[in-house]
This record gives sequence, structure tokens and C-alpha cells, in this order.
Amino acid sequence: MLGWALELLNPFVKAEDGAVTVDWIVLTAAIIGLCLLVTIPAYTSSSGVAQALAARLIATVTSLSAP
Repeated sequence: MLGWALELLNPFVKAEDGAVTVDWIVLTAAIIGLCLLVTIPAYTSSSGVAQALAARLIATVTSLSAP
């Protein structure tokens, strides 16, 4: 009874048509993961720097525009 099911699956298991697609999906997922590993810490640590820079720019502009 199980033999006919294995005979149906045998060509699917031996086929290599989708192997390149699977490789590209895994490679793309790895690249996206590496990009997230780099950008998330850079984004979170730069928010404090951006706020300090904005405050300094506002202070400089207000000191220059005040008579």
C-alpha cells in the first residue's frame, strides 16, 4: 500500500529543477538578515545623536537670529 505512494514521490525527490530557486531564497534571506543585523543597531544608536544635533542647531540658529 505504501509502495505506490513512494513511486509517486520518487520523481519529485529526484528532480533538481527547484534546487536553484531554493538556493536563491536562502541566499536572499541571509542577505536580508545581515542587512537587518547592521541597520537596526545603527538606527537605534543614531537617534540620540540626531536629537543632540537638532538641539544644537536650534540653539545656534536662535542665538544668531536674536538681536
